[in-house]
Amino acid sequence: MRDELRRYRRVSMDKPVRGHSKARDERQSKTPFLDALKVYVDANPAPFDVPNHKMGGFDNEFLDYVGKQTYRVDVNAPLGMDSLLKPHGVIKEAEALCAECFGADRCLFSVNGTTGGILAELMGILRPKDKIILPRNVHRSIINGLILSGAVPIFVQPDIDPLTGIANGVPLSAFKEAVEKNPDAKAVFVINPTYFGISSDLKGIAELAHEHGMIAMADEAHGTHFYLDRHLPLGALQAGFDISACSMHKTAGSLTQSSIVISKGKRVDWERVKNVFTMLTSTSPSSLLIASIDAARKRMYFEGEALLERSVQLATRAREALVKIPGISVLDRTYLTRDGRCDLDPTRLVINVSGLGITGFDAYRELKINSGVQLELGEINCCLALVGIGSTDEQVDRLIKAFADLSAAHYGKRQPLRFPRFSPEFPELVIRPRVAFNAPSKVVPLKEAAGEISAEAVMVYPPGIPFLIPGERVTEDCLKELRFYVRHGGVVMSDTSPETIKIVDHSKWFAASDIDYDY
Repeated sequence: MRDELRRYRRVSMDKPVRGHSKARDERQSKTPFLDALKVYVDANPAPFDVPNHKMGGFDNEFLDYVGKQTYRVDVNAPLGMDSLLKPHGVIKEAEALCAECFGADRCLFSVNGTTGGILAELMGILRPKDKIILPRNVHRSIINGLILSGAVPIFVQPDIDPLTGIANGVPLSAFKEAVEKNPDAKAVFVINPTYFGISSDLKGIAELAHEHGMIAMADEAHGTHFYLDRHLPLGALQAGFDISACSMHKTAGSLTQSSIVISKGKRVDWERVKNVFTMLTSTSPSSLLIASIDAARKRMYFEGEALLERSVQLATRAREALVKIPGISVLDRTYLTRDGRCDLDPTRLVINVSGLGITGFDAYRELKINSGVQLELGEINCCLALVGIGSTDEQVDRLIKAFADLSAAHYGKRQPLRFPRFSPEFPELVIRPRVAFNAPSKVVPLKEAAGEISAEAVMVYPPGIPFLIPGERVTEDCLKELRFYVRHGGVVMSDTSPETIKIVDHSKWFAASDIDYDY
């Protein structure tokens, strides 16, 4: 393990010093919102506002399970607690501290997850028919943002692993070509990292965007921790990006559904982003989620680097043990062989199980049922395990043993599975997602869909990257891959059933009628 860590640090130390390992700002020891919440609850007010459980006065099974204190701190926006929609007190102060922690100029707390942050990004920056250059392997929230904003996506091709089907980062050359062909684009957009932990050339992409007067935007649902440890890959803002949506809950210790939007510089119209954010945010935001961001930010500022280094050590130990198990292989830095694979998150274990003769879906289910090990994802031929700041040695031991038991049950008993060689191409976008979404539609069997225009997003979740989005031409390759996922136990998410698809109804709509249905 020491050798692997040395190799990891040798690559990482070439990067600029980041994190908070040197001078500390003692103002970061404050938790303004959490402190105000404690004061309010400890004062034991007589609550005649919402929520109606009145700080735990409503007995029920959930309260019995989680404890009354969970209900006591679930308050709305009483006097002294500030407003998330127009903060002027403790929330404003907490957001400012969070911005400083991440090296940003501005910050918004999102209780609608990173999905809410991404929608605010896209709708706050893009107007209808504005062009945005982005990878096709984006999360469904970005597709929804394209529908709501009315923007025109200019998709760039990510690096596709033909053996696993994993979509990695996007080569800088692909962004350059798209920018040259679309000099009027408003923005470029990246995922940092991808669901499987791969980063693109962020500095090169940011410089390219700014040279052409474009805004650089990011989805960092799985990259929040990058800002907090100088040995990890770069965060988008650290690489020169203008705005990013980050999941505090996924990698920085807050409660599920709590995220942040951070921005740096003057290229983004922050007031418009805030206005859109208030349109999309609940007027009854959870005090538990806001307080959890405040508390997680404080601890990660002072202890994040040590906690994340511990995560890397645990992940390295797991990786070294797993690759010794027959039929198992694990992604490592040797995978970074080309543009589009510039860096990887060492805390993510991408574990290939095809050598056992089973699918990643099979492994995902068997590990939970037989060993009590819950993975993040099962894919066609691999699984994804996330080692985090709350992980323990005992949990890593259980993960290793579970895969050893899985290998003992399957290795050598059947031939390694042969999977289709995945096409590096995504379907052609024929019309804007918003136009297809609003066009007349009908539902047809999959066998009748080839050549039609999809009116819905179809994806396997997780990770939530669509096979098809509204406006794309349905292809035989896409249908073949979709059937393969269904046959092997993938969970397909769509507006219809796994055997059908919603398409644009040509009998009631014409390609030239864009102006009739949209603006």
